[in-house]
Amino acid sequence: MKILLEEKLLRYAAPELYTKMVEIFSTYHLHPYDVHATSLKVENGYEVSLKFSTDFSQSITQHFTFNQVAEPDEGVTHFFERAADQCKSLLIADYYKMIKP
Repeated sequence: MKILLEEKLLRYAAPELYTKMVEIFSTYHLHPYDVHATSLKVENGYEVSLKFSTDFSQSITQHFTFNQVAEPDEGVTHFFERAADQCKSLLIADYYKMIKP
């Protein structure tokens, strides 16, 4: 028997991770609405998936243990910093494509 796993918004599934993400994204001058953050609870932690760009076509995924979710560590920080950098770069590139004559 296979159990269906339900993907939930990161804000509700892991509020500590969401708070850390918002904190890091704000240092890059990004708003939480610039990214669609979800998580999937698995047997040994959470699979966190972030989708971004103007049409949310780009994504980045990382697995975090329950300990990392409860108390975000350097690995969590690095993941969100890398995601924020990619998101900002894509949004800037998309902006310049829009204003190009």
